Amino acid sequence: MSKLEEKELKDLQENQNNLTNNFLQLGQVTRALEKLPEQKHLLNGKIDELEKKQADLKKELEEKYGKISVNLESGEYEIIPEEA
Repeated sequence: MSKLEEKELKDLQENQNNLTNNFLQLGQVTRALEKLPEQKHLLNGKIDELEKKQADLKKELEEKYGKISVNLESGEYEIIPEEA
């Protein structure tokens, strides 16, 4: 039986390995893309919850301090004057 030269065999094997790796990566990307709508839905739900909580916290602060502007880094606040 005849045999390929060592470099030819090595090139063929390397290319086959690269092809296999690319197919695996394509499968991973495809799976990730399939999960994106579900992840988007979950994140939108979390954002809705957090926005509601933020509004509730703001309402609580307004009941206690009136309308204020808060510096989130320092905790300092300024009263927002009411328009006439």
